[in-house]
Amino acid sequence: MKSLEDFMNDLGARESGGNYKAFNKFGYAGKYQMGEAALIDCGYYKKDSKIYNNDWSGNFLGKDGIYSINDFLNSPKAQEKVQLEFLRCQWKYLKALGVKKYIGNFINGYKITNSATLAGAHLKGASSVLVYLKSSGKNKLKDGFGTSIEEYMKKFADYDVSQICD
Repeated sequence: MKSLEDFMNDLGARESGGNYKAFNKFGYAGKYQMGEAALIDCGYYKKDSKIYNNDWSGNFLGKDGIYSINDFLNSPKAQEKVQLEFLRCQWKYLKALGVKKYIGNFINGYKITNSATLAGAHLKGASSVLVYLKSSGKNKLKDGFGTSIEEYMKKFADYDVSQICD
């Protein structure tokens, strides 16, 4: 089984080719293509409205020396820290939604694991993982580029993320 470090490296490679300065057309930033909501959850950013459109018009809070989107893009250390914090947040959300009862089940030929659900949550959010699981894999939600939650969950199903998941 692959490690948490492998999970992070592979997720970063899938999201941006491992490019800390990547910025896509939807406003997702950095190696892990993080949006405003993720940085809010991790205490780095405060949105100026309730709309999460990744326009970065809110305020960075200075955590770990990050005062702007450019600071974030230029800080691999902060991006790695934020990603770990975000994985922990996502796991809390997944647990609160009751996703743990699906762990160990098989859907469309692969085993549902903690790492699979974390990857799915990274792509589409914890609630989308639940929608997918409740539909027994029939509702294959997709991101703006057409990547399905199932693709991520299958790809990232075999990682030891016990440092994140309890």
